[in-house]
Amino acid sequence: MTNGSVTGYTRTAVVLHWTTALLIFSALALGMYMVGLAFSPAKLRLFSYHKWIGVTVFLFALARLVWRYFHKAPELPGSMPAWEKSAAKASHSLLYALMFIVPVSGWLMSSAHGFQTVYLGIIPLPDLVEKNKELEESLELAHFILNKTLLAFVLLHIAAALKHHFIDRDEVLKRMLRFGTVCVVAVASLVSASAQAAPVLKDGSRIEFVSKQMGVPIKGSFKNFDADVLFDPANLKAGRTAISIDLESIDAGSDEATVEIKRRPWFDVKNYPRAEFTSSTVTAVGPGLYRVTGKMTIKGRTREVSAPFAAQKANDRWTFDGKFTLKRLDFNIGEGAWSDTGTVADEVEILFRFAVPVPKK
Repeated sequence: MTNGSVTGYTRTAVVLHWTTALLIFSALALGMYMVGLAFSPAKLRLFSYHKWIGVTVFLFALARLVWRYFHKAPELPGSMPAWEKSAAKASHSLLYALMFIVPVSGWLMSSAHGFQTVYLGIIPLPDLVEKNKELEESLELAHFILNKTLLAFVLLHIAAALKHHFIDRDEVLKRMLRFGTVCVVAVASLVSASAQAAPVLKDGSRIEFVSKQMGVPIKGSFKNFDADVLFDPANLKAGRTAISIDLESIDAGSDEATVEIKRRPWFDVKNYPRAEFTSSTVTAVGPGLYRVTGKMTIKGRTREVSAPFAAQKANDRWTFDGKFTLKRLDFNIGEGAWSDTGTVADEVEILFRFAVPVPKK
């Protein structure tokens, strides 16, 4: 740790401060906005973004503590009364604590809901608790209160900084503004540049599957699903897909099979009503041919899947046709006696077609 008098914050400290501030405001604003939305792929995607931001705030707070350990903070102005210095140090300590506690409370809440946190859609984080309805409700309340507390302390922090600048007319705020504007403009530009995905057209979209029972192909489908797709062959890195399937809408080929497949040994629709897919990459594999890779979650289990598809543009829409194979036992579909692959094959072929309107320029 450095010693001696320090008159200003380092460039790294300033960048960490303003980036953390932007992340906190983004998470708070996103949280307040998304809770009132109807259930949809867009809402699920926003929940994922909210969780990713929360984890990033945790990591930045940790980085700030490490940096502070080796780089002493500037001294507070000598003109400040002792009580105000103590209050400033206490509020800073509480802010740091909340930057750790709030993300962890969200992580706990997500685990209690039965939704694993997959950071940036790439790194699966372990569930901190098992799925628990009562605990879920308690953690929701705790997360709400902690977020409001964090917001209150952030606003208090801002008010104190403005007091120093406009009333006390000292250097407290100026020390943190040296590179702050650059950070704000850079991050805001990235946020504003993000494109919006388009919802699929139901009249031209479908999701079907083919499984084998005693070697006999059985065809089924899902009647209700939502999907948002962003696709630009000139900018595949920006492409993304979010799909949410209503498992209650399954048609398994016969009335008896349809009733059975919704029960606990299979999809357990009562406890796991939806299947979700979120893409991570889209790559070209040939003229008009592509491959999308991402995370599929069914029955509380998440696995990476990859699906080739053909893209065709006609008139005012894109049409994507593809198929891939899932192993049902990877998702615990068919428990107990039904795990015998001699009766029902492990491999299930998924066929899809999505029609998406061409974005207006």
